[in-house]
Amino acid sequence: MKKRNLPLVVGMAFTSAATLSPVQSVLASDISVYGKVNLSLNKIEQESKTPEVDEWQLNSNASRLGVKGSHEIEEGLKAIYKMEFEVAVDDGDKKDGHAFGQRNIYAGLKGDFGTLIAGMHDTPLKMAQGKVDRFGDLPLADIKNIMEGEDRSKNIVMYTSPKMNGVSLTAAIIPGENSPDDDGVADGTSFSVNFKNDLLTAAIAQNGDVDGQDTTRVVADFNLGDSNVGLLWQTAEDSDDSSVDEDSWLLSAQHKLGAYVVKAQYGQTDYSDDDEDTLMTVGLDKKLGKKSKLFAYYSAIEKDQGSAVADDQTLAVGYEIKF
Repeated sequence: MKKRNLPLVVGMAFTSAATLSPVQSVLASDISVYGKVNLSLNKIEQESKTPEVDEWQLNSNASRLGVKGSHEIEEGLKAIYKMEFEVAVDDGDKKDGHAFGQRNIYAGLKGDFGTLIAGMHDTPLKMAQGKVDRFGDLPLADIKNIMEGEDRSKNIVMYTSPKMNGVSLTAAIIPGENSPDDDGVADGTSFSVNFKNDLLTAAIAQNGDVDGQDTTRVVADFNLGDSNVGLLWQTAEDSDDSSVDEDSWLLSAQHKLGAYVVKAQYGQTDYSDDDEDTLMTVGLDKKLGKKSKLFAYYSAIEKDQGSAVADDQTLAVGYEIKF
């Protein structure tokens, strides 16, 4: 169901009513139900785990189900909302035996002033990556395996400005709720300055004390027709300076060949204690239409663990359908 015209349904169900009640008026809003199922069959080997992992896995990679919509309050001002849940399609156990897990869920207002929302949401710094991570959400391939900053924050209040000449600002505050040390309205902060035109999508972003980290990220993704080349650089350190600092970078690319998309990326994180993590991934997508695709990829991660190096790797095939 995509943007179903609910007033007709409501009218048929309540034919005896001369006017809509307040509840019916809400039901008459624009509503979209959407989702994605992404499944992959992975041969996984992980030396970094104790005990080591060497097995086949069927994985549900951030498969999701959501509903979103808006309701016009007055001309130029809308109430907006979104409720999105991750669904464990593989084994029905996202966490603690529950098939569903919360993703971005919020309510807010949208108008000429921009967009203001509150709830649970990806931070502006996480969103700044755009599509530079060509293998987002995939096991042992997502950049979260080697770098900080991929945070979805609870209790977030976030504002996004209107675009002006391709430039927009997104800023968020995160109250220190249920924390013995933080009790302010903006104990965590995140912001990004974003730019987009036909050639370039770019951003500079910063987190302050989000998930215990102070992080700065710079992203550029170049659109070269059938090809894209992306760059990401960031630095991260513990907010209380109690741990090692991290300097990370990622280079990624993809190229379209008819119904196929060839993708690759390489990333590295250097730690101030001289340890190093690297990520290398290559893959191929085969489009089956506008809403579905087959894909395959190989990914390898090397992690320094003191004097030893742990090798994690996976070879996978998968299928994705959106609705």
